[in-house]
Amino acid sequence: MIKFFRKIRYRLWSENRTGKYLKYAIGEIILVVIGILIALQINNWNEDRKSRRAERGILNNIYENLGVDSIQFDYYKNQYKQIDNLHLDLYRYGIKNEALDSIAEPLLIRRSLYFKQLINSDSKENIYVINNQKVKNALVSYLGSVNDMELAYRLELAPLMNERLKPYFAEEELYNTKNWFELKNRKFDNTTFKEITGKNIVHKDKLLALSKTKRFQQLLFEVNLKWNEFYTRLETVIEENNNLRKLIKSELTNY
Repeated sequence: MIKFFRKIRYRLWSENRTGKYLKYAIGEIILVVIGILIALQINNWNEDRKSRRAERGILNNIYENLGVDSIQFDYYKNQYKQIDNLHLDLYRYGIKNEALDSIAEPLLIRRSLYFKQLINSDSKENIYVINNQKVKNALVSYLGSVNDMELAYRLELAPLMNERLKPYFAEEELYNTKNWFELKNRKFDNTTFKEITGKNIVHKDKLLALSKTKRFQQLLFEVNLKWNEFYTRLETVIEENNNLRKLIKSELTNY
């Protein structure tokens, strides 16, 4: 093809047809430029397709992780409500002197949570691949809320439980060691909690008696306050999780 154009230009030049030669040369340059632009456009299109494919994969992964995390958050919410019910029972019995037919599981007084969120630092790195600014902003906000929730638990609630409440219960001989070691499965997590319920690992009568003391009442106030601060952040995380999943689901329909 290049040889063909070269022959035409040579013939026009040799025939001293300068005007036509210049026009033809300009036309040839325009064709070359158009060819280069088309090639660049095709390359850009291919790169954009690869980028959107990668972005879709990232959004799908985030969407799935958000779904798994939402199940974990519902579990935290359920645990909080059970713990709060026990706190209210101890308040009614210890401070208001109300007679109670029953109370929530006593072992919940020392309940701890374990965080297993799939949303992590990888999501922060992948934010730069996401083009939709609304999704990007929502994800940044969500990651910040998750971090706030975990910090509220680890920096405020957990130290209070581990350094003050649990040692205090040990001093008061609140734990039924025999009942604990006679359990077939001594793992305290969401899969075995039902097995522990009602086994009197924490002495119910001793706990109720302790709820009448000023020291316990002050600790109960602090612990319940920290649980509520954690739960407030958890509610924000659950709401943002739901909204972000809806947003990503809508965005994925555009691919």
